[in-house]
Amino acid sequence: MRPSSVLVVALALCVGCVAGRAQERPRRVVMLHAFNYSNPNIAAISEAARRRLLERLPQRLVIDADFLDLARVSDPGHELRTANFLREKYVNTPPDVVMTLGSNALPFIIKHREIIAPKVPVVFTGVAPANYSSVRPPPDVTGVIAELDLEKTLTLAERLQPDARRLFVIAGSSPTDRRWQATARSIIEGRERKFETTYLFELSYDALLAELSRIPRDAIVVILTFFVDGNGQTFIPANIQAALAALSPAPAYSPYDSALGSGLVGGFSETFESIGIAAADMVLEILAGKDPAAIPPRSNPGQAYRVDYNAMQRWNLRESNLPPGAIVLFKELTVWEQYRWQMVAVFAAVLLQASMIAWLLLERRRRHLAELESRGRLREVIHLDRVAAVGVMSASIAHELNQPLGAILANAETAELLLAANPLDRDQLKEILADIRKSDQRAGDIIAHLRGLLKKRGESELQEFDLNEALRDALHALDPVARKRGVLVSTHQARGMLPVRADPVHLEQVMLNLATNAMDAMEKCEPGKRTLAIRSSSIGDSEVMVSISDNGAGIPEDKLQDIFEAFYTTKSQGTGLGLSIVRTIVLGYGGKIWAENRSGGGAVFRFTLPRAKAHPA
Repeated sequence: MRPSSVLVVALALCVGCVAGRAQERPRRVVMLHAFNYSNPNIAAISEAARRRLLERLPQRLVIDADFLDLARVSDPGHELRTANFLREKYVNTPPDVVMTLGSNALPFIIKHREIIAPKVPVVFTGVAPANYSSVRPPPDVTGVIAELDLEKTLTLAERLQPDARRLFVIAGSSPTDRRWQATARSIIEGRERKFETTYLFELSYDALLAELSRIPRDAIVVILTFFVDGNGQTFIPANIQAALAALSPAPAYSPYDSALGSGLVGGFSETFESIGIAAADMVLEILAGKDPAAIPPRSNPGQAYRVDYNAMQRWNLRESNLPPGAIVLFKELTVWEQYRWQMVAVFAAVLLQASMIAWLLLERRRRHLAELESRGRLREVIHLDRVAAVGVMSASIAHELNQPLGAILANAETAELLLAANPLDRDQLKEILADIRKSDQRAGDIIAHLRGLLKKRGESELQEFDLNEALRDALHALDPVARKRGVLVSTHQARGMLPVRADPVHLEQVMLNLATNAMDAMEKCEPGKRTLAIRSSSIGDSEVMVSISDNGAGIPEDKLQDIFEAFYTTKSQGTGLGLSIVRTIVLGYGGKIWAENRSGGGAVFRFTLPRAKAHPA
C-alpha cells in the first residue's frame, strides 16, 4: 500500500473516532431559575421537568441549574455579572437547550443569550401572555405560557359566595406584581357584576396585615403575587399567600395553587408540576431534532378549578355550588365512597349466605323427619347388625394380636438359639426378654384400644406427640420379624418434630400393619433382596406424611381402589381387615391414605395426618 493511501485510511479512522465521540456526548440542558433556591413554585416546576427528562433520556442527558436571584438583588450590574459568569461556566460544555423558570428569567436570557449561549434554543415556563408579547422573543424561543385566568377565579368565588358584595384584591409592588394590578383592574371593572372593590396594592407588609384584619367576614379576598412590598422588602409569593389566607377573616382565593392546603379556598389554576412536564416535553422535541421555530408556545393543558375541601368546610361553603369539573382536594372520602363496590359485594354475599342458611335449616328439618320415619324400619335390622359387628370384632382381635404374638414367638425362638450358644450372651438375652415384655404390653394395649376404632374420634383419648417417636417404636417392634424373614429395613425420618394429635398406639399399629403387608408381598423375592423403606416427611406447614414401600410384585392396577375395603384380601390366610382398619384409623384422625405401584417394581403406601397446630413447622 502506498504511503498516501495509508494516510487517507488513518485520517478516515480519526474522523470516524471523532464522530463516534461526538455522538456519545451527552445532551445538556441548563435550567435558569429567575429567583433563588427558596422559591417553592419554581422548585416544583424544575423538579417535575427534571423527572420527565430523566425518564425519557436517563443515560444521555446532563441537567444543570443556576439561580439568577433577579427579584432579591436590585444591583444594576448584577445581570451582567451573572451573564459573564454563565458564559465562563459553559464555555467548554455549551448547552443544547436552555430552560427558563419564572417570568423574569425570559427577558434575562433574551438580553444576554449572545453572551451565555449563542443561538441555543430556549424553552420558557411561567410567562404570562402580556410578558411574552412585551419581550418579543425570536423564533427559536418557545415555551409554556401561563394563562392564569383571574376571571374564572372570580367566577368560582361568586358561585361559592353568592351573597358577597365586597371584594378585596392584594398584590405587591414588583414589576410582576404591577402587571397583575393592571390585569386585575381591567377584569374587575369590565365585569357585569359589580363589587365594592378595595385594592390593597403596594402596601408595606405590616400595613397589609392591618388592613387584612379589618376585612368583613362576608367579603371575597383575592391574593395575587407579592414579590416586593411597599417598603422594598422581598418575599416568596407562595409563603405570603399561605400566611395571608390563614389570617384572612374572609375566604381567600388566588389564580395560583401554591397555597392550597394552607388556608386558601382555591381558584382557576394550573399546577406547577404540570407546567414543568409540558415544558420538558417541548425540550424533548428539540433534542430529538425538531426545529424550535416550528414549536409554537403552548398553554398548559392542566388548568382547572381547584379547591381545598377543608377550607370550604371552614367557611361553610357548599360543594354543590362548585363549577362542573372542579377538582376537590384534601377531601377524606366516606367509607361508602371508598369501598362502595366492596360493600355491595359484602351485602350480596350476606344475602346469599342468609338464603343458604335458610335452605340448610329447611333441609335439616326434612332430614330429621325422614330419620324419624326410618327409625322404625331400622329396628328390624338392628339384631342382624349386632351379629355382624360381633363377627368383625372377633376377626379384628385375631388379626391385630397376630403381630405382637408373632414378635413374641420370633423373640422366643431367638432366645432358644442364644441359650444353646456357648458362651451365653446374657445382654442380648435380656434385650430379647425386654422385647417380649414390650410385645406383651402391646397386645394388652391393642385389646384395650381396639374398641376405640369403633368410636367417634371425640370419644378417644388423644395425645399430642412426635410422629417420629411412634415410627421408631414401630420399627423396634418390627425388627425381629424383619430379621427372621430376611427383610432389609431402611428408614429416613424428617428432621425436627412432626407433631400430630392422635392415639400413639393407633398410629403405631397403622405402620406395623402396612409394614407387615409389605413383607408379605415380598415372600416370593429371594432372601437378601427383600427391602422395606419407611420414610417420614413434612408437607408444608399443615400436614405430615409417612410412606412405606417394598420391592414385591405390586398391586394389580384395577385393585388399587379395592384393597382398603373390609374383607378384601389376596392372601389365602388373610382376613381382609388389616388395610380396612388402617384406613379407619387414618381417616378418623383427619388424614388420607392411598397406594401406588412403584416404577421399579413393588408398591408404596402413603398416609398423611394434620400437623398439630401448637407446633408449626
